[in-house]
Amino acid sequence: MSSLKSYLAEKYMSGPKADAILAKTAPLKKKKRKAPTPAQTPSLANLRDEDGGWGPEEKEEADDVVEAVVASDRGFKKRRVEPTGEGSGWATLREGIKQESPPPAEDEKPVVVEEPKQFIGGLMTASQLQKTMGKKDVAPTVTTEEIAQAQETVYRDASGKKIDTKAARAEAARLKREREEKEAQKMEWGKGLVQRDEKEKQKLEMEKQRGKKFARHADDAELNEDMKAKELWNDPAAAFLTKSRAKGPRKPQYNGPPPPPNRFGIKPGYRWDGVDRGNGFEKKLFQSKNERKRKGLESYQWGAEDM
Repeated sequence: MSSLKSYLAEKYMSGPKADAILAKTAPLKKKKRKAPTPAQTPSLANLRDEDGGWGPEEKEEADDVVEAVVASDRGFKKRRVEPTGEGSGWATLREGIKQESPPPAEDEKPVVVEEPKQFIGGLMTASQLQKTMGKKDVAPTVTTEEIAQAQETVYRDASGKKIDTKAARAEAARLKREREEKEAQKMEWGKGLVQRDEKEKQKLEMEKQRGKKFARHADDAELNEDMKAKELWNDPAAAFLTKSRAKGPRKPQYNGPPPPPNRFGIKPGYRWDGVDRGNGFEKKLFQSKNERKRKGLESYQWGAEDM
């Protein structure tokens, strides 16, 4: 019953009543006993082995006996060495030979770095500001060519590759020159042979006229020959001239093997290669005409045979 009350008071009750119930039912606390002080163990330095061994006991010399030192012995203290004049606690046993270390290399020597002066704000005169900031080198460190090269526009293609403008301009000029030469040749090829000959004659005539006088008279034989050589459409005496005059250029004609005949008698062009590309109608037409003529001739000969 007491255990139930104590359980209820501990779990579900509070206040002085619960404290009283718990105080009644609480088990008595056992008093702690003091641990007995251990007897002082004799020092190992005073122990002697009195048990005799086998044979006579030999006494060891006093110098060879090493006294044991126990940590619990309060009389043990560290030996203190008096400091020497140098101020360290070490005693020099034997001085060694001093070896001088070689001087450090140039790249291993310490470098003194000057810290930059901090800028101080506030009102300052020009001389104070110049001392604080220091003089700057105003002279340009780059040449005019480098400045112009840096300011030059960089052109790139679609893939991001840099385009050399000088090479591109030279290539464009070369292409333009080739194109103009081709156009000039095309214009020259477009002209006829007669126009080209006339142009050459005109050049030769200009070269001849360069060495002649400016004034030309009626007794000039070359001028008279040029006037006679001209053909006029209304010249009444042109029919009485016996000299054959060269006419203009004639149309070229076909001069190859004889072509197959056609019903209209049209000759092939001068570029024909001799291959008949027709459908054979002209050939059949001429065969039928020849067959009709042959039959008419045979019937006439048969009717006039008995005469």
